[in-house]
Parts: sequence; C-alpha cells; structure tokens
Amino acid sequence: MKRTFPATVAALATIGALATVSVGATPSAAAAPSATSLRPAAAVQLRESPTPDCADNGNVNPCYEYQTWFWTFDNCNQYAYSHPYDRNRYDRHVCAVFSGGATVGLWFHKVRG
Repeated sequence: MKRTFPATVAALATIGALATVSVGATPSAAAAPSATSLRPAAAVQLRESPTPDCADNGNVNPCYEYQTWFWTFDNCNQYAYSHPYDRNRYDRHVCAVFSGGATVGLWFHKVRG
C-alpha cells in the first residue's frame, strides 16, 4: 500500500498540473478582443425597429425617426457618420435590422423638434 499511495499522489499532482496549464491558457484566449467587440455599439445592436417610432407615437419626443435603409450595417454607419445630422434635433443614430432581417434601417433618435 505504501507504493500505491505515492503513485496515486504523483498521478493526481500531474493531472492537477495539466489542468492548471490548460485552465491558465483559457482566460488569455478569452480576453483577446473578438471582431464583434471592435465594432461601434450601434452596429452590434441587432434588433428590429427601435421604439418608440415617431411615426407611431404622434411624433412625441423622444422617439426614433426612420430615415432610410441599407444592405449592410457598415453602409448604414458609414452614411450616418459621413452625413452630419442636425444635432439640435437628434442626439444619435441607430442602425438596426429592418424588414425581417433582409436589410438594415437607419433611425435618428429625435430629442427636439
């Protein structure tokens, strides 16, 4: 029995060391930024039309005012960033899934006007 006990302890120590090495590698791999974490926040929000929609709530602020649609989130965000909108009327834009996921809609969040 004296021989079995040291062998068991050695085997458990080896398994523990291997588990520590593999567990230690996992967090660093998980901490690496993914492609989705590098996108702007507006592009990540995969949702149907934001609410409340200005057209549906009698244009009561704050609400989301639909502008147009695009084929991709990148096109939607590029358009919104390259075409300045009235900052006195809107405070941000949202690109979201539109028409059941076939396209991407652009909405401006209307706060005044």
